[in-house]
Amino acid sequence: MVAPSSISTAELAEKINKHLGLKFEDKNSAWSVLDSPISGRGVFAARDIAPGEIILRDTALLAGPKASDASILNICVVCCALLQESDHEKIMCPKGCAMPVCNTCADSETHATECELLRHWKPKDGKNINFHCVRLISIVRCFFLGDLQRQLLYALQANSDKYYRAELQKAMAGFEQFPKDRKMLEYFYRTICIFNTNSFEGDCKVNGAEVRVRALFPLASLINHQCTPNADHYFENAQTIIITATRPIKQGEEIVTSYTKLLWSTLTRKMFLFMTKHFMCSCQRCLDPTENGTYLSALFCRAQGCKGIVIPVQTKTLQPDWRCTTCESVFPHSKMARYQDFALNTINNRINKGSVAEMITFINDMCPRFCPSSNYVLVEAKLNVIWRMSRPTTEEFNEDHLKCKERYKEEIVALLEKLGAGDCTLKKLITEEIL
Repeated sequence: MVAPSSISTAELAEKINKHLGLKFEDKNSAWSVLDSPISGRGVFAARDIAPGEIILRDTALLAGPKASDASILNICVVCCALLQESDHEKIMCPKGCAMPVCNTCADSETHATECELLRHWKPKDGKNINFHCVRLISIVRCFFLGDLQRQLLYALQANSDKYYRAELQKAMAGFEQFPKDRKMLEYFYRTICIFNTNSFEGDCKVNGAEVRVRALFPLASLINHQCTPNADHYFENAQTIIITATRPIKQGEEIVTSYTKLLWSTLTRKMFLFMTKHFMCSCQRCLDPTENGTYLSALFCRAQGCKGIVIPVQTKTLQPDWRCTTCESVFPHSKMARYQDFALNTINNRINKGSVAEMITFINDMCPRFCPSSNYVLVEAKLNVIWRMSRPTTEEFNEDHLKCKERYKEEIVALLEKLGAGDCTLKKLITEEIL
């Protein structure tokens, strides 16, 4: 782990204010940067904040298209607009930097500097897009940060990982003259670590089309995690993030968001946070085996003749024992993990292969035989049905299908209310059907 640079919290707050500048100046600011008991520094409410109120806007240090799959190859790396051409050669930068760009950005001042740098490194193949190089375009932009932005970058936590070095090496292999200077490579690698540790991702509309973007924000990155957060975020555009309150926040209370999906089970959240963020969460929800009475982790008891459910009891570990709430039998984590994996694989296979009608039948008739209705895997399956039925589709749905969709929505909203999630984005997506 690479620690942040030594800068006081007060100095950091001052630099963030300078970074935001007049564009985001707010005389009735709702936030302040202070020392946090959760993780060193955090963002706190400077006054009482109402549910749904915008807490802050932040502008990105580094940003670019979300680079998780081949779809990134059809997105302009500058403005993130979708590129219509199916022939990659026709959407390549005409100057030879080997990046996909739209016609407007190809000649823009914004692209000119990074285009020149990439051409100086000499792409090995100027006619075809190199996926690994495109993945790293957001990081390349660290070379063009001003002094203030570079100081803010260095003030953020950087969790190192061997896969990040592999990512850098794959990108380097796409150029004939990628620099070998040690200090430059370390700065580049550190930026990768910072970006992967702190960046946000989300959907935003560019030219009327929805695209997935990923960006690093100096203020929003200071917001700490809790599994039942009081704030949520969305992208106003590819360069701007907005943090909103999901429930009332009192003056002096820390503003927190969730780094995981709200409806994941405790063990799933813990594993994700440990593997990607390098910490173990010990918030109130994580310490409650019932998760506020939602029983998202619950599995059926394996004791003969018992029809109860089992939940993890040693919540401070990644491999807890499980105890039945009815017969109090205790089972080792290895056994219950195999059972959970079976449920996960069975349901995911159906999600990926079946029609919506088949999914509904499977959820209603088959799943109750091996998975409690509260289990997070089954909840994810119900969310999948809601999502697919809310999108344009050629499938036809009868009255029973529509009733099931409404019942699933009610069940999931009830879970969110038990968790105290407030007016979170997921609740809005479900109730307002803006999927």
